[in-house]
Amino acid sequence: MKHSAIEIGTRLEAPAPQLRTVEAMLHDMESNLAPNARAVAQGKSKPFLPTMPAAEYEELKTKLRAQDRTAEKPVEAELEAEAEALPRAPIGLVGPNFAGATDVDGLIPPDTHGAVGLDHFVEVTNSHIDIFLRANPSQRTSISLAAFFGYTTRVLFDPRAVYDSVWNRWVVTADAFQESGTRQLFFVAISTTSNPLGSYFIYALNVTFNAGDFWDYPQLGYDQDSVIITANVFTASGGFRGADMFAVAKARLYNGLGFSVPVFTGLRATLAPPIVLDQNARTYLIAASGGSSLSLYTLTNSSRPNAIQLTGPVNVAVPAYTAPPDAPQPGTTSTLDTLDGRFVNASTQTGDFLWQVHTVNLVGYAAPKFYQINTATSSLVQSAFFFGTSTSFDFNASIAANGANDIYVTWTMTDPPRGTNAQVRFSGFDHNNGTTYSLSPGIAAFTSPTYFTGGRWGDYSAVTVDPRNTRRAWLVNEDVLTNHDWGSRIVGIGFTA
Repeated sequence: MKHSAIEIGTRLEAPAPQLRTVEAMLHDMESNLAPNARAVAQGKSKPFLPTMPAAEYEELKTKLRAQDRTAEKPVEAELEAEAEALPRAPIGLVGPNFAGATDVDGLIPPDTHGAVGLDHFVEVTNSHIDIFLRANPSQRTSISLAAFFGYTTRVLFDPRAVYDSVWNRWVVTADAFQESGTRQLFFVAISTTSNPLGSYFIYALNVTFNAGDFWDYPQLGYDQDSVIITANVFTASGGFRGADMFAVAKARLYNGLGFSVPVFTGLRATLAPPIVLDQNARTYLIAASGGSSLSLYTLTNSSRPNAIQLTGPVNVAVPAYTAPPDAPQPGTTSTLDTLDGRFVNASTQTGDFLWQVHTVNLVGYAAPKFYQINTATSSLVQSAFFFGTSTSFDFNASIAANGANDIYVTWTMTDPPRGTNAQVRFSGFDHNNGTTYSLSPGIAAFTSPTYFTGGRWGDYSAVTVDPRNTRRAWLVNEDVLTNHDWGSRIVGIGFTA
């Protein structure tokens, strides 16, 4: 199939980065030279920007909240039967289960994200970067985002962190609110070694390519040769312009060199890049645009600015889906925002398969659905819902796979009839159990003691495969401390047989 090539929209120019050490970052923070910039001008809560008109989004959510939910989810019995029949290697808690970052002075939602490396777990939130020693998580180094990136002009938000286990580098990104109609900075930090407590190359990129535009919801992935960035772009009047994408050669980023790369613009909303596990010559990005298809793009020559090509989108036929209802909580009328059906985190690409997950409407409930896509044929291999109980609302899901196609997922669940507040859950599937994948209702890693009144819920949950043992993974997700304060949980999971 011949795919149409996407025209390059603009170029991004970046000089050589600043080299900063964690020691200097901590000194700045302790000296109060780079305090964590609290959201004074914007207010503490960062609003969610749907890619459909805001009024249409609110109308849809209101309609879904009013739906009758007297019937049980129709596939509950089928899922439970499959779970009982499979001779699966059980997934369970095989590592630590400890509290991560908490609400200090950051935004709501916290946008919890992070990754596991050889010796550390790195968590980023809309407040701090927290670095935990794997062998002893009580050994923690906490640095405000402002001190980490050396930037205090505007508030930082939407952070991401990944670990490149081939080149043993950490990649940390964060967005900043606009300084002006022609300047909004996006930061990329690259560790100089596998040690996240060492030094970083800090790139400050101006991502305003059209005056007044707002760069939002950036996502982070990589293939064998490049680091890949995507984001939603909104006009000054709040209209959705399209998604942007650019890729930068690791050979330049990892060596602290400047770069000039093309930016592809006007792409499908909330385009998710992959984490590519092999040396595939083609890299696949995917978006959930609604209806009965997913939008698949093909990226080639990602590290070569003069030869890079993006083609697509190709529509991958899938069962029809719509945005999910918000999640109710026991003991309150406050709900948690489950977003608009977008993919909230990077995909995993291995061989001809691409794994992704999002939250959609299932007979009036919010429920995650995973997909296995065959990238060679641009077709769906399989998809399935997963959830805790017949009365639960399940959302905020992320997925990761290893090279053998074992998969791991984490998500949030509330269950008002059973009195269950926001709960961090996880599940997985062992590839040795066959090619038809079915996720169990999962295991609760942590149940919040109360409900949350903030409305927005951290939609940056993450699960990453352990580079020391790919039969294990680590997750980070949001929980509730008090009605107004968020916390987070970091959990080691894996197959126990």
